[in-house]
Amino acid sequence: MPQILHFVVFTSYLTYRFPDQFDFAVYLDLYAYATIILVIMTFRMETAFFRYGVQSENRSKAFGAAFFPLVLVVIVSAGLLYLNSQAFADLINYSHKPYYIKWFALILGFDALVALPYARMRLENRAKTFLFYRLVNIFLTVGVVIFSLEFLPILAEKYTWISYDASNRIDSVFIANLIASAVIFLLMLKEFLQLEFSFDFSLWKKMMWYSLPLIVVGIAGNINQSFAVPIQKVFLGEDYQSNMTNAGIYGAAAKMALLLNLFTTAFNYAAEPFFFNNAGHKDARKIYGQVALAFMITAGLVVIGISAYVDIISNMLGPNYREAIPVVPILLFAYLFLGLYYNFSIWYKLDDKTYWGAIISVIGAIITLSVSIYYLPKIGYIGSAYAALACYSFMAIAGIVTGKIYYPISYPIKKMLFYLVVIILTVWLMSFLDKQAIDGVILFILKGLLIFAFVGVAWFKDGKGLLGK
Repeated sequence: MPQILHFVVFTSYLTYRFPDQFDFAVYLDLYAYATIILVIMTFRMETAFFRYGVQSENRSKAFGAAFFPLVLVVIVSAGLLYLNSQAFADLINYSHKPYYIKWFALILGFDALVALPYARMRLENRAKTFLFYRLVNIFLTVGVVIFSLEFLPILAEKYTWISYDASNRIDSVFIANLIASAVIFLLMLKEFLQLEFSFDFSLWKKMMWYSLPLIVVGIAGNINQSFAVPIQKVFLGEDYQSNMTNAGIYGAAAKMALLLNLFTTAFNYAAEPFFFNNAGHKDARKIYGQVALAFMITAGLVVIGISAYVDIISNMLGPNYREAIPVVPILLFAYLFLGLYYNFSIWYKLDDKTYWGAIISVIGAIITLSVSIYYLPKIGYIGSAYAALACYSFMAIAGIVTGKIYYPISYPIKKMLFYLVVIILTVWLMSFLDKQAIDGVILFILKGLLIFAFVGVAWFKDGKGLLGK
């Protein structure tokens, strides 16, 4: 729910409110860097906490072993960013706005400090509490953004003592994030007060060795998933202004494909602690295979649904951002493979071989960078979509192949390949129908029938089995 609200405001609303694609590219660009810095600040300790805190009697020890070093890393990292804001601003082409770096140093510091409490809520299945904090965060952010963009200009005209600079409207998004992150941190203090803290040095060493490769996984993963705009602003082959404008257009269209990623994110929130909690179950590996099949079917339905009505859904974007809609189907399949990778790669976290995650993710990042750098100057921003597809399809295959060797899980590969073929054929058929001279209403109905046909096939083939009937 918070992710959907975030999408509606920060993709739909902003693309209408910021007709200049350059502004939207700035927003995407800065958050791309932020995702990588956040991985470094948290040291991926939330996943290490899942691994070593799965038993309730070890939970407080694991939390303390992860939390105290994390606080130190956050203070040092945020301090370096804040005190050297001009140098970092120069490095990423924001020399005239070093205050962006200061704001993000604080935002990321607050977000990193609450990462472990969020992880504990997930491990303890406290979904309602988790949702409460996430909703407060998004409502605060949305409220400040809308106030700044809609009401503040009116107030500034009425009251001379209120300052408002229309040329820096994008700043309100970052200020809103800073306020929300600070408030969530303050609200979360009660979570800390309810915990018993202790620090076990030997446990900390185990958690560090476990999480170090995951830092590489996180950095490489964010290059694959969030770094299209920073890459495009350098390698699209035109001047900086044009590159950023085109990157903004691509980034908005890519957000349409992220509708699938919203489901994948929700799945991953629940799946990761589920996998750890059920690792000792006698039928765990069979269950993991059933989860992967259920994911394939559900995600496939989302891919087909978005592909069917992408022209209608594209109206959620401002008119200046719809040019890149053809990249959406490509990215939908890319994110489908990413979701499958989340399933297939759980083995190395369960088997303490996280270095395999680092190896696969780094190779994926090399594929992303290589394809992007080669194709962006030749075919434009669609090269980033093909890079994502190449990267995630490789990672999914690598995840299942390495898992078969070290930690065999009973994935129903034949069934999953069957559904993949059906999804591809269905999306292709819909694309074929789009090119025919078919009345709009009839076309809408035909696509709906294809969606119901996929649901029917999935139900009669595997529905009862997945529901345990």
